[in-house]
Amino acid sequence: MVPLHLVAAVVSVPLYSHHLSQACWAGARIVSRQTSPSSETIFDLIISTFSSAKDPTKLSEVEAHKKASRVTEEEWEGVLAYCAQVLSNLGNFKSFGATKFIPRIPASVFGAVVKASERSSVALPLWESVKEEIYSLSPEASLSIGKPSEGHLSAYYPSNPAPSDAEVDEVQAICDKAGVSTLNTRLAKIDATNLSLLIASSSHSLAPSYPATLKSSSLNFTLHLTPGDFDGPLAEVNKSLVLAAEHAGDANRKAMLLDYKTSFENGDIEMHKEGSRKWVKDQGPVVESYIGFIESYVDPHGARAEWEGFVAVVNKEQSRKFETLVNAAETLIPSLPWGPEFEVAKFQRPDFTALEILSFATGGIPAGINIPNYHDVRENDGFKNVSLSNILSAKAANEEVTFIAPEEVEGYEKWQDKAFEVQVANHELLGHGTGKLLQESADGTFNFDKNLINPLTGKPIESWYKPGETYGSRVGPVSSSMEECRAEAVALFLASNQDILNIFKYTTKEDSEDLIYYTFLLMARAGVRALEWYDPKTQKHGQAHMEARLGITNWLIDHGIASVEEIRSPSGELVNAYARVDKALVLSKGKEVMGKLLLEIQVRKSTGDGKGATAFYKKLTTPSPKWISDLRPLVLAKKLPRKVFVQPNTMLVGGEVQLREYPVTILGTIESFVERAL
Repeated sequence: MVPLHLVAAVVSVPLYSHHLSQACWAGARIVSRQTSPSSETIFDLIISTFSSAKDPTKLSEVEAHKKASRVTEEEWEGVLAYCAQVLSNLGNFKSFGATKFIPRIPASVFGAVVKASERSSVALPLWESVKEEIYSLSPEASLSIGKPSEGHLSAYYPSNPAPSDAEVDEVQAICDKAGVSTLNTRLAKIDATNLSLLIASSSHSLAPSYPATLKSSSLNFTLHLTPGDFDGPLAEVNKSLVLAAEHAGDANRKAMLLDYKTSFENGDIEMHKEGSRKWVKDQGPVVESYIGFIESYVDPHGARAEWEGFVAVVNKEQSRKFETLVNAAETLIPSLPWGPEFEVAKFQRPDFTALEILSFATGGIPAGINIPNYHDVRENDGFKNVSLSNILSAKAANEEVTFIAPEEVEGYEKWQDKAFEVQVANHELLGHGTGKLLQESADGTFNFDKNLINPLTGKPIESWYKPGETYGSRVGPVSSSMEECRAEAVALFLASNQDILNIFKYTTKEDSEDLIYYTFLLMARAGVRALEWYDPKTQKHGQAHMEARLGITNWLIDHGIASVEEIRSPSGELVNAYARVDKALVLSKGKEVMGKLLLEIQVRKSTGDGKGATAFYKKLTTPSPKWISDLRPLVLAKKLPRKVFVQPNTMLVGGEVQLREYPVTILGTIESFVERAL
């Protein structure tokens, strides 16, 4: 059932909710194009295969289609399962893992289903153009999203050949110096001396502040700034933003949406920043939303961001405890282990709400968000935290609890949701919401004392952020995962803070100690499961959050708090494994141990020490040889099915907005996308 909060939103602010949802989903094709060259064609193939010939915005006659295809029930379900995964990820690569997935059924079966479809005249040519790519498993390196220089695939660098790593780094440096953001761009190589920075915009005219070209003297190339990337989807986004602005309800919110529109029209990220500043000021709305090029997890160089947009309804009752946590934040932040020199002078009190997602157009839906990611906006204007309640509570039926000892399962199931709720709250507000970047301004002033001592070396700091530099551009590819590690470590560091536990109503000694214990056990289990996303051939992690969790688990093992119990057969084969944490040590040393890790990470982040951060973080997150050879095969054998979220749609029928929900099935997922008419 769709939560009543969503129904209430559609009743109270129907047109605003509807047009914002339309704007978010209008950008979904951008995600497909950012994922792989074939993702959008596969998306269109699926929609044309399962949509009605009479009305392509409706599902076809499913039973007749299945019968006409002459495939077995198992084969039919195999086709549906693949299609639902492509639609949910908005591509044929896992959004959570960055690796390609292929159908379990043969191409002949898939082809029979396509041929039997009502719109086969549309679907068959698409199938013929992309069927080999759907099933292709070579070259092996191309099955992972990563740097093209290493043979991996990245649609952020769409030319063949792709720009070299040195060219990518040089482009970042000259763009930082010129004040041109690369967040909403892709980079293509034209020839040996010319590159093209493809800027996402509906217009083919450059933003007024952008130069037509930039020169690299060190590598001797010209960078051509080329607007109009994703022009079609962004034009549709802007049509809906204009309509939403008409129903925004106040001047600030309307101006916010029009700032977004300007940014999507001319590609100027500064206008998106302006909209984000207004968004931060929009405290306590009934309907919450954010839209744009937000997270840079997928770009192997850590600079370019994926499109996302969400619309959600504030759950006022659940938000009260988060508001209490925000009120206490200024007294909690001084307890963090890096000291005032590495913390912002003034905490910008954010809005922190529990949300029920109405629409989330992205490759993968998170459990919580701390945005905007612009550090200058965060430090000067503030930020917002959101916890996505109906995502946190979503569970598959009868899901096995892997890597937890049998005697621990009952307690784990009792406490996992409770512990994760507190963990997400601390992660978003006091993890992502804290810490300072040491910066030099364009006028030559500094936001820190240059005699500041680096607590890791005992010497004065040697690096900081120059004008135009960002955390991602300065620290590089490890930046996204290291930031997730920092936020997760803050959550564990604060797990024993009784003031926070009181806010969440864990007031007895027994409950408090159980919550602390299971918070650490959740992390240790996640660290074991993270091996699923680690590729020993490339020595790379496919997912930023899981890399962070593996790193923290390594740290806990190294400090004697966590371990992995191996269960072997009489012949010595590893048949099971259990994540273990020592409860007594968690309670007596857990905070201290996590504090040491936080100091290592925060100082390197604050000083922009890209080389030091990369070396430290890669060592932290590298699994042991034994884990790779013994434990990883077991983790792969026990991996859990990937969740698919079935999202509702809003429909404008006869001038009225209706909320349309779908069966929680793979066919329901396909139907929801067909009716979205993207």
